[in-house]
Amino acid sequence: MTAAFAVATIAAIVWVLRGQDWSVLRTTLDGRPAGFVVTMGVLALLANAVALLAAMTSWRQTLRAAGHELTTMDATRLYFAGQFAKYLPGKVFSLVVNLRMGRTLGVPGARMASAWVLTLVIGVLTGATVGLLAGPELLGASAGWLILAALPIVAALIRPSLLSTAATVAARVLRRPAPEVNPDGVRPALVTQLLSWLAAGLQLWLIAVAVGANPVGSLLLCVGAFGLATVAGMFAVFAPEGIGVREVLLLAALGVSLPLPVASVVALSSRLIVILSELLTALVAYGVAVILQKQSQDSSKAVPVRS
Repeated sequence: MTAAFAVATIAAIVWVLRGQDWSVLRTTLDGRPAGFVVTMGVLALLANAVALLAAMTSWRQTLRAAGHELTTMDATRLYFAGQFAKYLPGKVFSLVVNLRMGRTLGVPGARMASAWVLTLVIGVLTGATVGLLAGPELLGASAGWLILAALPIVAALIRPSLLSTAATVAARVLRRPAPEVNPDGVRPALVTQLLSWLAAGLQLWLIAVAVGANPVGSLLLCVGAFGLATVAGMFAVFAPEGIGVREVLLLAALGVSLPLPVASVVALSSRLIVILSELLTALVAYGVAVILQKQSQDSSKAVPVRS
């Protein structure tokens, strides 16, 4: 990651945070037990960190299905560089960063583009599917929604070639080469990304509970709403990281069970938690990768002692 890119990313993140009205956050938290709020905030950070690591694993599995394997160190650098690029205006910077860094790591541009498109398709499918979990609370639907939520995932697991077909269509829309992947290799990526969405939704739920939401009644609502709102933000072409779009949709969904001022606090706090979690997870993951790489190099240099 170049210094210019790092500076631009930090500036974009600061802009995203400064554009929010944080005054309501302080007002809502007045009178809430500080220890409880802090504990739930830390748990939310950890939940989103798990979601990020699962998403990185899913992306790495997708790249493997496209025919290329990266070391833990290289995968960490490449994935989080692409993650931070999403805060820049426009939706192409993540792909550009992946292509540029991928070439320096020996990943052909066609394979990297294939993995990027397929990851996008998997993310939209799993995120939208998880979003159906909010159906009963938002639409008053029966528990049959939960069964419907599983059908797209089951179909993709049975016939992963369906995802390859969808990725090909997406590639044509984005004017990218059609992805060439091993369909069977997509299954692990699909399952891992699904787990990532569930963990990310738990992050929102923990924040909602911290400000007074019913722990039982708000669980499926929060998990589903976060998936739907984030997927919708992906299609907001000129909104960095879906800024504004995600918050509006979360506000509408959370307003079903929370007063609107409190729901706005949850939506804004979720944005802050996600950004902090991404920064901290990237630093920790990169540090661990450096340690593992050094240990691997040291062990390879060690000369066995003969008796």
